[in-house]
This record gives sequence, structure tokens and C-alpha cells, in this order.
Amino acid sequence: MNNPQPESFDYREDMRLRPYRPEFAFSYSPGVFPTCELAAKRPGSLRKIIISASAEGNEGIMLLRRIAAKNNVPVVTDDKALARIYPKENVYAAGVFEKFTAELSAGADHIVLVNPMDKGNLGTIMRTMTAFGITELAVVRPCCDVFDPKTVRASMGAVFSLNISVFDSFGDYEARFAGNAKSPGSGRRLYPFMLDGRPLGDVKPDNTIPASLIFGNESAGLPAEFAGVGDPVRIVHLDTVDSLNLPSAAAIGIFYFTAGRFG
Repeated sequence: MNNPQPESFDYREDMRLRPYRPEFAFSYSPGVFPTCELAAKRPGSLRKIIISASAEGNEGIMLLRRIAAKNNVPVVTDDKALARIYPKENVYAAGVFEKFTAELSAGADHIVLVNPMDKGNLGTIMRTMTAFGITELAVVRPCCDVFDPKTVRASMGAVFSLNISVFDSFGDYEARFAGNAKSPGSGRRLYPFMLDGRPLGDVKPDNTIPASLIFGNESAGLPAEFAGVGDPVRIVHLDTVDSLNLPSAAAIGIFYFTAGRFG
């Protein structure tokens, strides 16, 4: 992930736990459950846990304290800090974590989001991916911040189960993972979801070949040039709506391509 030079911080200094900004090298996991997911899935990135005084005795808080003790992570009770870092909603715990990068697996299925701009939508898609066993997420700029606390909150901590890479362009992603995707026998298949693609039901998923499911921006979808990328598909539905929203389309596509993998 090619991020701007991050701001350094000392997680032991409460004064540094101020409202999130994208240039920070760290972010927050608002909520008990997202913070439990952070502690379980990315313990090496967890640097501090903040809890609310009113949450003492909560089962999740007790679990966080045990994990923190095991990993030598400081825990503080500080309602003011919680209100400062996530002011629009009451939360009973938050984790402070260092942002992480991960190379996508060339042999795994990918979800590719081109210019997603809504943090709630991005978090929801992360959660759906995790539910159906897809762990590789490519995000193409311009896009919303994958580590914004609102994204983390919407994902319910699923972000910590994913390998995520951000690309400056779709061409960068294609060159890295799908240079021969149009050729017979290629090691990857690209499926742009578009309104004029062939019906999704005509595609027969092949679990032996990795697939990239490509989705466009919430308002505009994929640009017309994606009609020449891979094998464009569409989700057939009644004409009572012009299109599905991004999280719904992604959920249907993910379910369709993974349905045969579960009992």
C-alpha cells in the first residue's frame, strides 16, 4: 500500500489520542467486538486498549483485559478519550492499532473495489467477505480510507481478518495480478460487474482458478472501458429498480462464487 508518510506517535501518551486523521500511522477500533477482533486477529498491531468506566464487568471487556495482559498491552479507563476519538456514538472500548499492509495472494480470489467512497459500504463489504471466506481485498484510488474508525466500526472488526492492498489505478492491479487474464489458460479470471454484462447465472465458477470480482463506485459503477476487461457480468433483477447498491451487489456476487464451498 503506497500511503503518505505516516505521522509517528507514542501510544502511551493520552494527549496523542486525538480524533483520527488519514495521515496518522495508527487508527482506532471503536466498540468492544471490533476491538476483540483486533486483539484476536492482529495482536501484533494492537498498541493500547481504552475502556469506559461504565463497561467494567462486561464479558467482552474482561476478555480484552486477559488478552492485553497476555500481550503486555496497556489498558486504560478513559471515557473522555473514547468520546474524543469517536464522538458521534457511545462506545465502551476502543483499541489503538498501527496500520498494517499485506500483499495479496496471487492464488486466492480477490474482491476489487474501484473508487469506493462510502466508509459504511466498505466496512459492510469487508464483513461479507469474511463471512464467505474471501480474505483478499484490493481497493483502487481515489477511495475512502480503509482504516478510518468508521470503516472499522462498519466492518465489525472484519478488517482485521483481511489482506488489503490499495492501488493507484486499476491498471496497477491488473499488471500485478491479471496481466494474462484474457488469455486461455490464464491463472486468474476477471469479472467486472456491469449493467450490460452477461447474466451472472451463466457463469460457472471454477474453484481451481482464482477469480477477481470487480465492483465500481456507489454512484457511477464501473466506467465503460471495463467492458473490455475479462468477462463482464450483470446481476439479473426486475426492472422495478435501476440497479442494486454496492454492498448488495457485492454480497450477491460473493455468495454466487462461493456457494459451492459450504455445506
